[in-house]
Amino acid sequence: MPEDRFEIGAYYLSQHKNSPVWKATWYDAHSRQTKRVSLGTEDFQDAKVALAEFVTKQATFKDHAPADMPLATIFVRYWEAHGKNLPSREAAQYALGYWNEFWKEGSVADLSIPRQKEFIAWLSAKGYANSYVSRTLSVGRAAINMAWKHGEITSRPFIMDLTDRSDAKEPYRLDKTEMKTLLTKVQEWPHLYAYVVIALNTLARPDAILDLAPAQVRLDDRHIHLNPKGRKQTKKYRPIVPITDTLLPFLQRKDVKRFVNWHGAPIADIKKGFKTVVRAAGLSDDITAYSLRHTMAVELRKRGVPAWEVSGLLGHRTPGVTEVYAEFSPDYLSKGREAIDGYFGDLGVSLPVPKGLCVSVACQSPEKEKSAEADFCAISRGRMVGVTGIEPVTPTMSTYSSA
Repeated sequence: MPEDRFEIGAYYLSQHKNSPVWKATWYDAHSRQTKRVSLGTEDFQDAKVALAEFVTKQATFKDHAPADMPLATIFVRYWEAHGKNLPSREAAQYALGYWNEFWKEGSVADLSIPRQKEFIAWLSAKGYANSYVSRTLSVGRAAINMAWKHGEITSRPFIMDLTDRSDAKEPYRLDKTEMKTLLTKVQEWPHLYAYVVIALNTLARPDAILDLAPAQVRLDDRHIHLNPKGRKQTKKYRPIVPITDTLLPFLQRKDVKRFVNWHGAPIADIKKGFKTVVRAAGLSDDITAYSLRHTMAVELRKRGVPAWEVSGLLGHRTPGVTEVYAEFSPDYLSKGREAIDGYFGDLGVSLPVPKGLCVSVACQSPEKEKSAEADFCAISRGRMVGVTGIEPVTPTMSTYSSA
C-alpha cells in the first residue's frame, strides 16, 4: 500500500488533484459510482482518524463475522442510533466508556466467558456494586443485540449478568424532618420547587415529571396522564394518576410548555439542580430525585393504601382492559390521593404557589428588581441556580472514557 493510501474496509482516503483536503472515498455498487465526502483536514494523520469516525458512524455493515467487527464500532453506532436519546444517556455513556476502556481494539469474537469474567472482576475492583456492574453489562449487551438485530453481525455472544444484587444500595427515604427542610429550602428555586411538589404528589419518575405539560392535565376529572399523547409506553409505564388537593393549585397554568421549566425552556435533566438544593438544605448527599418517589411509596403503605394502588401510582403494573376505564370512577386511586394529602397535612409546611418563574436579578433593571421584592421569586435573589441539561455528546473513538 502506498504511504499516502489508507483503507478501512471498502473506504479509503483520497485527494482531488486541485485540493489538499482529504476525502472519504468508496465505491457505491447501487449507483455504480465512486463517492467522496470531504473530511475537512489536510493533515494525513488527522484524516485517518476522521475516516475511522466516518466509517463507524456512516458506513453500512452487513453480515460481518464477529471476528471482523470491532466492539468500539458497535458501541459508537449504538450511541449514535439509540444511547444518546435515552433518559439515562449519561449512565449509558459511562457504561460504554468502561466497555471501551477494557476491551480496547477487541472484536465481538473476543467476548468469551472467561474474558467477560475478567471484565466483571475489573469493574468490581473499581469498587462498584454488583447492581452497577450488572447495569454496565446490560448496556454492552444492548449494543451488541442491536447490531445483531440490524444484521450487522452474523451472530451474537452470550453476555453474562450478575444476579446477586445483595450489595445494592438501599434507596434513601426522607423522614418528616428532612422533608420539611427540603420543602422549605427548595422554594428558593421555583422550577425545582415545582418539580419536587409534582414528584411527591404523583410518585412519577423524573423524566415523566420533566415532560409534564398542561395538555396532559384533566382538571375537570382531576387526573394526570403521565404518558403524553403520541408517546409509546415503555416498560417504565407511565400511568394515569389522580390530582391531589395539594397539587391542584400548581397545575392551573396553561401558558407554559412544561410545568417544570427554566425561563420557559424545558429542562433535560434534574440531577444537578436537585443536588444543589439538597446540599443547600444541609441534607445527605445520598438523597436523589428518586428518593422522593421511594419516600412516598413507603409512606402510602404505612398509611394503609392497598398495594395494588401503590403499584398503580408507581407505574409498576400495566392496567387491564377493565382498568382502562377506571380513571372515570370518582374513587379512582382515592386511597392514595387521600394519603398523599394527609401526609402534607401532617407535615404542616406552607406551600405557596409561585406566580411564575422569575429571571435572575442580574438580568433585571433596578426598577424591576425593586418591584420583584414583593413577588414569590424575590426569595431567590442572589441564589437562583439553573439546571443545565445533559447535552448529547457527539462520540468519537475517544469519547468513551471512564473519567
